[in-house]
Amino acid sequence: MSSSLGKEKDCKEKDPKVSSAKEREKEAKASGGFGKESKDRETKTKGKEAKDGKKDSSSAQPGVAFSVDNTIKRPNPAPGARKKSSNAEVIKELNKCREENSVRLDLAKRSIHLLPSSIKELTQLTELYLYGNKLQSLPAEVGCLVNLETLALSENSLTSLPDSLGNLKQLRMVDLRHNKLREIPPVVYRLTSLTTLYLRFNRITSVEKDIKNLSNLTMLSIRENKIKQLPAEIGELCNLITLDVAHNQLEHLPKEIGNCTQITKLDLQHNELLDLPDTIGNLSTLKSLGLRYNRLSAIPRTLAQCSKLDELNLENNIISTLPEGLLSSLVNLTSLTLARNCFQSYPVGGPSQFSTIYALNMEHNRINKIPFGIFSRAKVLSKLNMKDNQLTSLPLDFGTWTS
Repeated sequence: MSSSLGKEKDCKEKDPKVSSAKEREKEAKASGGFGKESKDRETKTKGKEAKDGKKDSSSAQPGVAFSVDNTIKRPNPAPGARKKSSNAEVIKELNKCREENSVRLDLAKRSIHLLPSSIKELTQLTELYLYGNKLQSLPAEVGCLVNLETLALSENSLTSLPDSLGNLKQLRMVDLRHNKLREIPPVVYRLTSLTTLYLRFNRITSVEKDIKNLSNLTMLSIRENKIKQLPAEIGELCNLITLDVAHNQLEHLPKEIGNCTQITKLDLQHNELLDLPDTIGNLSTLKSLGLRYNRLSAIPRTLAQCSKLDELNLENNIISTLPEGLLSSLVNLTSLTLARNCFQSYPVGGPSQFSTIYALNMEHNRINKIPFGIFSRAKVLSKLNMKDNQLTSLPLDFGTWTS
């Protein structure tokens, strides 16, 4: 292509008749220089030259109206065609599932906007995965899947659920994370067989009293919403093992939370909590308690009754002291975070109260002294963070710290 253009250039320079840019442009058109085939050839040639580090001198000739894109732009398929293709694939999957009598259907991340009503024919399904699509609603026909146990709907744009879902008496797990729900859909409160419910990252502002109907729940995650309070009926979820209400706007917990005696993990971080009910001491199986980034100024003495507590995080509150004897009562505590509070000294109780602690974080407080015995008696202490305090010296037993 470069050589032919070079010859063309020589002819143009020698021919006195070609005296204007307009005429040269016409001549280029006549020779096919603006045709699709010529453009493709030019594109390939320029691509090869660019790769070889060379430059086509003919393309830079002044007055020659010659321009070729380095990329061939292919028209995007019409939106209608794309949607039709997606629907066709989905229908094909539904047909295959029906023919094979499969109990599991995975339609995740298919850019599905609308689920075909023919889904009602798959009554044998026990698992349906629809996460990562573009669903704004579900067809009422989903209520025909009476054997369904798992329904994964996360990462869509759902604002509600059809009332027909109440027919799914076998549902054990519903995942509604990352949608656009402004309330817990009323039909959810009728799914009394649920053991796992994920509602994280929506726009939910309240939890209704009907939550008591879900007494079989062992896992409830409603974190990253806009919930300001929990109803007293939360205490009727006596089978709860994990309750995650982090990143909401709670100022108080109902005292009935103490009735959830099976809880092992309670995550309340990033709320606006001002206090904790004394009944929290009833959570005798509690192992992990997350309270970081709240507005707590005190911790109830009754927390000492949670003797199985393994991890306690109180970072970024306004606590200046802990109840005497609290830490020595928590005989299984291995991780304690008291960073970013108002402590001026180590918690009352002496070094022996740290005998089981593996990681202790007290950075960003106002502590000026580490008591003697911390390093010699805290036998398993391996991580100690005292950054940004007011320390001027270390205790004499610092040299005995071998962990």
